Amino acid sequence: MKRWQQSLYVCVLTMIGLAACSVEERDSRCPALIGGGRYCLQPSTAVTPFDARQKVEIRFRGRQETMIIEVEADAAGIRLVGLTPFGQTLLRLNDDNVKTTATLPHNSRLPAELMVALLQVALWPGDVLRDGLVSPMRLEEVYGQRRIVNRDKVAVTINYTGNQLPYRRIQMYIHSEDVEIDVETL
Repeated sequence: MKRWQQSLYVCVLTMIGLAACSVEERDSRCPALIGGGRYCLQPSTAVTPFDARQKVEIRFRGRQETMIIEVEADAAGIRLVGLTPFGQTLLRLNDDNVKTTATLPHNSRLPAELMVALLQVALWPGDVLRDGLVSPMRLEEVYGQRRIVNRDKVAVTINYTGNQLPYRRIQMYIHSEDVEIDVETL
């Protein structure tokens, strides 16, 4: 992989909270979400256990990058590994419902909890997600779509294809950063 491609991966992943190289631990269970507001992580017992391999395409500032995510969620917690399409590890994350640890680049300043928060915002049931949103954040949900709203401004829009976890396809748009994330379950 060329140096500029590696730099772009790190930049994009850092912008959305998905990153990858020195182990870091954080105490906060209520990270700030991109676009404002806070979300308090909810237990993994709130979802039916699942595991998936997914292709993630990230579009940011006119560029597109692809990575493969392997994610598992069960009563013990959430485990996630992000890989390049050629198998190079970009990130590792573990949340045991008490603390979150992640393998991050040495220059990453984003909490690992933000990665878990984005995963939960996309996948956790609406009632559980509402419990984690800190006012003035709120969830608007209709079949196949959810929106996280902060002070009457949409922060995140998520569209789904499929009717059960991990869904066949998830399209997430983070409005303040003009980031599109397209996730397809393989």
